[in-house]
Amino acid sequence: MLVRIRGSERNYAWGSTTTIPQLIGREPGTEPVAELWFGAHPAAPSTLPDRAGVNLREYLLTEFEAALGRHALARFGQHLPYLLKLIAPARPLSLQVHPNLVQAQAGFTAEESDGLPRDGATRLYPDPNHKPELLFAITEFRALSAGSAPHAGPWNWSAGWMPRWPGNWPGS
Repeated sequence: MLVRIRGSERNYAWGSTTTIPQLIGREPGTEPVAELWFGAHPAAPSTLPDRAGVNLREYLLTEFEAALGRHALARFGQHLPYLLKLIAPARPLSLQVHPNLVQAQAGFTAEESDGLPRDGATRLYPDPNHKPELLFAITEFRALSAGSAPHAGPWNWSAGWMPRWPGNWPGS
């Protein structure tokens, strides 16, 4: 089953006023559009243009098995295991570091046990999921690593984000 979705725009000061609007066929405006999210994230779920007033999160809560199958429902529950973000930085941004799945689940469980509100300012784990990320640049993109030498770690920074597969990963 194929369901058409429309991404949710996220406006942050570091975003471009032109890149995402042009990508989706809209005239650029004055407000920066930093990200375009495709998924069922509670903060900005994609909309379903062919189903008035329904977003992807609501759709999946009622139609997950029909849309994605029994196997996906058994494995992930009624939640998508990913969030696709198109980003359009016009200014430098910091690198985000996320926990792995085990760390995220443990941190979330501990904060739930402590009674921290899920939207609280001191909360570090708003959900039990990890946040794996992949960068695929569609325009010029430069990365700078101040935390390690360009040759250290799994990424060959000097070659422009080319992973060194797989035997050169740390610990392999």
